[in-house]
Amino acid sequence: MAVHLHVKDARVRNRFDSGRGSAMIELALIVSVSVPILLGVAGLGIRLGRTLEGTQVTRDVAHMYALGTDFSLPGTQAIAQTLSRDFTLTATGNGVLVLSRVMQVYQTDCSGAGLANCPNLNQTVFAQRLVIGNSTLRSSAFGTPPPGYIDSQGNIKSADYCKQSTLIASGFGTVLSLLQGQSAYLVEGYFSMPEFNLTYEGATKGGFYVRFVF
Repeated sequence: MAVHLHVKDARVRNRFDSGRGSAMIELALIVSVSVPILLGVAGLGIRLGRTLEGTQVTRDVAHMYALGTDFSLPGTQAIAQTLSRDFTLTATGNGVLVLSRVMQVYQTDCSGAGLANCPNLNQTVFAQRLVIGNSTLRSSAFGTPPPGYIDSQGNIKSADYCKQSTLIASGFGTVLSLLQGQSAYLVEGYFSMPEFNLTYEGATKGGFYVRFVF
């Protein structure tokens, strides 16, 4: 009888050990799948939050710019910097805002600039360019005016934007058509997020690009 019980107990233990081993394997499989998913969801949530913040900052600055705020002044640039919580809009920071006033050149503009020959007639050009933040992160999607044509307030002379091909805002005409005397106020934002390098529309190389036109 004692031998019989000993054999029975051994079978029970073997069955228990087998079940415990299977449970550990199942747990390992679940963890190996669920943990990356949870980390991905957390990372996506953080990135979406920062994306919304970058979008809001860009929209607010664009709205102020269109209403006539002079962002060439250190004080107003500081306002733009305080609007951003997670991004630093400094020369070495992780965000940049590119502000441009864009217009289309008409014959009256050429005549007003005293140009008999007007190479940029009917072209969309930059009349102002300002940058707040780290300019090395990204340039404008429509071109970069040479610094020599930009004064301390970011303005570009009509005599220059009416004739210099480097001041043409390439492709902007497909975004918005401008009538004579109209100006468009464009703000482009880029915010670096290399720790959340996900791929979706607007995301490039670990960062997020957004623009607003008023």
